[in-house]
Amino acid sequence: MSLQVAVPRAAGLAAGATLATMGTMLAGQLYWIGHRSLPTQVPPRPLGHVVAGQGPPLRVVALGDSTLTGPGLANCEQVWLPAALSMVDTPRSIHYVSLAVGGSRVADAARRVPDALRLEPDLVVVAVGANDALHGVPVHRIRSRLDGLLRSLLRDVDVIAVANIGDLGNIARAPTPLSVALRLRARRVRRTIERVAATHERVVLLDVTSADAVFRDRGVFTPDLFHPGPDGHVAWAHAVLPQLRVAVERAGSSNG
Repeated sequence: MSLQVAVPRAAGLAAGATLATMGTMLAGQLYWIGHRSLPTQVPPRPLGHVVAGQGPPLRVVALGDSTLTGPGLANCEQVWLPAALSMVDTPRSIHYVSLAVGGSRVADAARRVPDALRLEPDLVVVAVGANDALHGVPVHRIRSRLDGLLRSLLRDVDVIAVANIGDLGNIARAPTPLSVALRLRARRVRRTIERVAATHERVVLLDVTSADAVFRDRGVFTPDLFHPGPDGHVAWAHAVLPQLRVAVERAGSSNG
């Protein structure tokens, strides 16, 4: 009897040790992916014209992470948001400024809301959530923080555009099995972002997921194999363009 009890217990201990080791390995891989040999961030683009037009300018402010700062890009105009704004057909000029900071999570972007509001924007674009997914921030916390961020903006801004996140399992420097875990994690965070956005009538969702297939090519990434290169940002710009047009039109009509 004692032998029968001891064998399952030993097996359980071995399984627990294996799982703990795997967890440690995944955590180590995740840290390496997000921190090793990453390029210097491109400074935020100063306030200025993106699209020439007539009449009073439409003021667009961005809050977010390195997807909006463009590490490894030659210039800020290659970032997906100003690139997409330049493709929007609008009679008004667009003034764009980015308050994005690489590595930001939802909570970090929320702390920059007062800075964004001081610029008196007509449209705020929020692109954040990938770092929350990478660092294991609980989904319920992401949900509550993003909802709070949007509510704070909506007190003074008529229209907000919120980008979801793509398939993080496509990150070129992510080895298996970490890529599988990142894919599942990104899916949960993406759904959370989409659900929060859907609860606010004046929020437009910018869906980047149609560009996911592009990111299966390692050549789309910068040399760090973590951040998108020019082709990746072009893919994102085209993916969000239809919804961004809607957001710009709504912002223009409410502040025209």
